[in-house]
Amino acid sequence: MIQVLEPVHSDLLKAILIKKEEMIQLGMRYGLVNHRTIECSQQLDSLLNQYKNGELH
Repeated sequence: MIQVLEPVHSDLLKAILIKKEEMIQLGMRYGLVNHRTIECSQQLDSLLNQYKNGELH
């Protein structure tokens, strides 16, 4: 069975993937304990929590 995602849900998943890639790039460029990487990681955590909790902002 194919699951059809609502557009907003799909946008959240896309945002998660983009933020994850951004965090990886920041970590490789500046290191894992750099404030840029940590801030991006916190933003990713927020997106993941929204997804887990079913929040579709």
